[in-house]
Amino acid sequence: MTWEPSGERRVSRRWVLKATGLAAGAAGLAALGCNRGSKEPQGGTPTPSATSDRQPTRTPETSTATPPSGKHGETLRYTGYVQRDGFADPHRTQAGPFYGQQALVFSRLLSYADQSQGTIVTDLAERLPEMPDGQTLVFRLNPDARWQDLPPLNGRAVTAEDVKHSIERQMSGDTTFVRAPQWAGIDTIEVSDPGTITFKLKTPLATMQHRFADVNSFIVAPELSEGKGQIGLDRQIGSGPFQWVEWSDEKFASVRRNPAWFGGDRRPYLDGMSLIQPATTGEVEAGLRTKDIDLAFVNRSLADRLKRSLPELVENTVGHSLFFGVRYSLVNAPYNDLRFRSALTIALDRRGMIDRFFGGAGGVNPWISWPVSRWTLPESELTSVAGYRPGAGGRAEDLREAKALLDAFLAEKTLPEDGLPLLVLDSAETATGMGTVISEQLALGLGLKVNVVPVDLATLAGMLLSADAPFAAGPDTGWIDLDDWVYPYFHSAGTKNSFPLVDKELDVLIEAQRMEFDAARRQQTGYEIQRKLLALNAGVNLVSERVMTLGWPYVKGFPLDTTDGYQDRLANCWIDRSDPTFRGH
Repeated sequence: MTWEPSGERRVSRRWVLKATGLAAGAAGLAALGCNRGSKEPQGGTPTPSATSDRQPTRTPETSTATPPSGKHGETLRYTGYVQRDGFADPHRTQAGPFYGQQALVFSRLLSYADQSQGTIVTDLAERLPEMPDGQTLVFRLNPDARWQDLPPLNGRAVTAEDVKHSIERQMSGDTTFVRAPQWAGIDTIEVSDPGTITFKLKTPLATMQHRFADVNSFIVAPELSEGKGQIGLDRQIGSGPFQWVEWSDEKFASVRRNPAWFGGDRRPYLDGMSLIQPATTGEVEAGLRTKDIDLAFVNRSLADRLKRSLPELVENTVGHSLFFGVRYSLVNAPYNDLRFRSALTIALDRRGMIDRFFGGAGGVNPWISWPVSRWTLPESELTSVAGYRPGAGGRAEDLREAKALLDAFLAEKTLPEDGLPLLVLDSAETATGMGTVISEQLALGLGLKVNVVPVDLATLAGMLLSADAPFAAGPDTGWIDLDDWVYPYFHSAGTKNSFPLVDKELDVLIEAQRMEFDAARRQQTGYEIQRKLLALNAGVNLVSERVMTLGWPYVKGFPLDTTDGYQDRLANCWIDRSDPTFRGH
């Protein structure tokens, strides 16, 4: 959600190989989940804005009186992307900004209190599931959970049949239900009473609790879709802490407090929220100065400038799992030679990329991005790995090793005289010059000629899947659970393994972490997987950003974490009217 200077485009967060996979969100230099070019079916058109400018409608007050409390009241206005793809359906959309907004409205069985540490907490579930064995999960629903008091649901209780419907509509849906594979391990679903549901798995699966807490595991009511139909923009009715008010593409979105939310402590504290998409950094600066914006996502340079002129602003920061990466095709020469792709990978100057892409506010990654602290390989180990050695001496050693590998390759094989084509997502090249940076680094470090070829998402996705893009680069969203980082992409049977990589030893490790319920042993297996991936260099995760917000001190409890889609935690956010900076809000 970093805002770049006027005239620059924002990078699509959705990695090109994920045209049929998981979604992207909005943070850092990356902007939005990609639009696959489809149109929203069956009457899901946006509600027209009442005005032609960028000002959101003030969030209406709820019909129930706000409880008297110093924490309750007010509307929070903050910046973000108001972007979506062709779907408004919570089980179909892949646009991070949109499903992030849906997280305010829809509930899951479970959620995350801390993504980096993998801390799972209850949402609709009254408590964490009973697991009498590795293949059974029994959920008991919070008896106070109600659908929002809007037609056609009218505040009825959330039931186990609603949960069953939500999972089965994805499992049995058409190809637009792109998250169906995450439920493939379920064998049977049994509802024993309105508040109890039991899932039996085909085999033990250590990651199954995560599946129910995952970003898009929303529970929806059958009435919203009338069977297997589409949930349109006019039927965003859930059981979450806020009620949907409006969505105006690329302008603003608003929600209001759900007075009957089951979350406890008389939350949410805010009367409502307005998400605003500024067109320029000037709008961000002006909005913060006038307090028409309470909090904004900013880049390092804008944060420093604003803090000099508005020293009262409070900065908060968190590492984001979004990463900039490179992919090779192992069935295309010269990338089918480990020596050659290792030479390229080692020669890339990751710390130079952090300076160029993020103004120095970031970190280097093994395969799992550094902010995902539960699973990422420790940085202390990375400093001895080729391509990651620190300092000028480390960089020189990296280049010596890369040149030796390239020389060994060239002693046996040749490269095309007209250079190597590097296909780069066009929006990534426009906003960050990602391909140009890679080209310059490989020319300087190895004397290689690399021709940058910007292409749109649809074209690049097709070329990668058909092995017509052997050397490609772009941004990718990150994940929370170890299995999501490794199984789809690097197991020989993974649905997104388009390298394609087939390694029996790696398969054994990836399968082992799926069956390991001991957290410490599973973490060690994850480390072993990443060490092997660093040696194979099929897919390379280079760098991730440190995301920043600037806000007025009266904004309390605004949540930040390593991935998007958990805006439900804004139920804990509040505006402190007693803070001296609140004056003029």
